[in-house]
Amino acid sequence: MSVTQVFPSAILVHDEGENLAIPRGKSSLTTSGKFNGAAIKQRAVLGDICSNRSALTNVVSEVDFKKPQHVPSKSVAKKQIQEIENLPLPSEKEAVKPAVEAERRSSFSSQNLEFEDIDTETNPQLVAVYVKDIYKYLNELEEKTVIKSNYMEIGYKIKPHMRTILIDWMVEVHIRFKLLQETLYLTVATMDRFLQNEPSVVRHDLQLVGLTSMFIASKFEEMYTPEIDDFVFMSDKAYTKKEILRMELRILKALDFNLGRPLPLHFLRRFTKAATHVYDWVDVLHHTLSKYLMELSLPEYDFCHFLPSQLAAASLCLSLKILDERETPIDVLWNDTLIYYSGYTYEALEPIVEKFCSLIIKSETSKHQAIRKKYRVSKFYQISALPHLRSPATHAFLAKMALKNSNLTHGSYPNDDC
Repeated sequence: MSVTQVFPSAILVHDEGENLAIPRGKSSLTTSGKFNGAAIKQRAVLGDICSNRSALTNVVSEVDFKKPQHVPSKSVAKKQIQEIENLPLPSEKEAVKPAVEAERRSSFSSQNLEFEDIDTETNPQLVAVYVKDIYKYLNELEEKTVIKSNYMEIGYKIKPHMRTILIDWMVEVHIRFKLLQETLYLTVATMDRFLQNEPSVVRHDLQLVGLTSMFIASKFEEMYTPEIDDFVFMSDKAYTKKEILRMELRILKALDFNLGRPLPLHFLRRFTKAATHVYDWVDVLHHTLSKYLMELSLPEYDFCHFLPSQLAAASLCLSLKILDERETPIDVLWNDTLIYYSGYTYEALEPIVEKFCSLIIKSETSKHQAIRKKYRVSKFYQISALPHLRSPATHAFLAKMALKNSNLTHGSYPNDDC
């Protein structure tokens, strides 16, 4: 049975996606929709994890609290507190500056970058003091969960074009379920990480792998996840509950139950924030166009091996150029602040930017239009129909960059890890 035979047709209603406020996190999720006239209820994945209070009370009561060996007198304690209160407090900028300088030396010791500090927020909920450690950890984590380039090259029964058809259909399923944007990215990443370790997957099981990957990603990301019956229905009953559950266990074992791969959206929100500090004309359109480009790359086999941070940086870099009305050179737009916070120079991003240019041109005539249709609605500012993408200047730039990409990749493609 071919992959396309089990994909139900005409089942989709294109709905609105992620909340586009910058640089906020996830929007609230509603899963209202209809399958064959039946309303989908919001289903709580987890019960009340705090309901068993008696167990907690028993644990606390069994703790052996020991008295301190020495308790200072009230006068001594009061004196110590007074000394602490009299210590001079550094200003917020002084407190942040050493960390910024240290990171700059470690990341770009040979370059003298003039960048703007975007983490001097006064909102304590943003915990800006931890942000550099968080993104350093995400960069390390994405290196540990790389997807090999051309992993289907040898010994695979499935082919890249089958993957493209599957992901285009999965985008439509994602829209129908009204899932978070993170769920879609995690679905594709989970599927690719599994497939690169399982060359024995046959064509008939490819859709099962995709559906099960979305089932797993929904559990990981969503507050309300579709039930397994919904996935059986979306497969046109090509697979049973037992088959999905068996595949779920197989995927989780293959990944060693490690699903926490950083996503391009995590990095894009950070990079967009840096861009808004540098350029006062950067707004939600740049962020949305970058998301559109990143999603266009999801079905493309040639993009799957790039790191999430690379995709986020390259998509934002190209978005800045497309929406720039001053005709500034693209390497100038990607300035020191963006280099510092992304970790990539324009020279490092240029090959990916060129591939994005080829992808934009190719998407206009592609048979797979799910993502373009998704971004044609007002929720996404009709970004796929943006006049800038069709302007003569943009087309000339895209064609020039696409030509460089075709000259670079003509013939063989490197079979190395990214």
